[in-house]
Amino acid sequence: MNRSGGKYFIIIILAISVAATLMGYATAEAQWEAEWQKTLEAGKKEGKVSVYVSSLAPAVRKQAPVFQEKFGIKVEVTTGRGSQLLSKLTTEKTAGLNLADVVLSGGNTIFGIKRLGVTEPLDNKLILPEVTNPKLWYTLDSLPWSDDARHFFHFYAYPNRDITINTALVKHGEIQSWQDLLKPQYKGKIVWNDPSVSGSGFNGFATLLMNKVTDENFYRQMVATQDIALARDLRQMAEWLGRGKYAVAASASGGAMAQMINAGANVAHVIVKEGTYLSYDAGNVGIVAGASHPNAAKVFVNWLLSREGQAFAQRATKYMSSRNDIPVDDVNPENKRLPGERYFVGANSIEKWIYEEQGKSLALAKEIFGPLSGR
Repeated sequence: MNRSGGKYFIIIILAISVAATLMGYATAEAQWEAEWQKTLEAGKKEGKVSVYVSSLAPAVRKQAPVFQEKFGIKVEVTTGRGSQLLSKLTTEKTAGLNLADVVLSGGNTIFGIKRLGVTEPLDNKLILPEVTNPKLWYTLDSLPWSDDARHFFHFYAYPNRDITINTALVKHGEIQSWQDLLKPQYKGKIVWNDPSVSGSGFNGFATLLMNKVTDENFYRQMVATQDIALARDLRQMAEWLGRGKYAVAASASGGAMAQMINAGANVAHVIVKEGTYLSYDAGNVGIVAGASHPNAAKVFVNWLLSREGQAFAQRATKYMSSRNDIPVDDVNPENKRLPGERYFVGANSIEKWIYEEQGKSLALAKEIFGPLSGR
């Protein structure tokens, strides 16, 4: 073959390759669109989806008419605290009832529900490319699953700002590490969200230990040398910090502290060099095995995890979505992931930790902080 013929041969091969690639894209697009339309039509015939939901319930109820108008599927909402939803599902399983289609709740609850044996893998029920593309989620190389078996998907990922200061008493930049709290100048000036009882204070304690941000010796030193105060009421902690009764609050992030900051009080979160962990709050979703309305359930979950659905969830709670392709103007400043900040997640190890290590960590917290409880 002469040089001219070789050049044309290469051009033909490239053209065939491009055509094959485009054909592959077209085939893949046709496949998901066909599956989506089939699921949507079946969901409309089922007529409704039953959603068991904890803290996001008011927002889901408010959104239900919009969802019904868009997809022709009614949303029935059953609400309760996580423990109440788990108890209800347990009772229904015992009675042989399949009343729930979708579950939306927090970490401890969803793992309890999974152990109950009423859920199934969710990954084969995600259809929309904007949901299945990992590049659209903060994890980038994988989807943000809450468990290894992929029964639950977590759709929030916002930082826990575990150290908060009164800016009239502590200058910005004075505290750059957890270890700075051991400085003599903070003795008697720190209030700590009690880690010796189950709750956000314990979650902070355990997560920092699990990710080796702090160690057991750090907490023993805090108790022995810093004359810290323990509290269990986050609103009271926010008020104490705002009034200057204490200069520093640990593991007290949440709505009360956000309200204090938004009101213009001398209160600010501190970003430490060790980084912080991402929280999912009640942002975990799964489909119940043997759901009475399986197609409607798939439509609801795919919509919830879509760009539109996540914009709704983010706007309703002010927590930052796990998606990375939606505006964050409506997210509380302290709930935003920041460029360059270090985050640790542990999403795929947290289930094992809950059942194998959580009890040990709580016993350790009781031992270390117990003497201060009730003081």
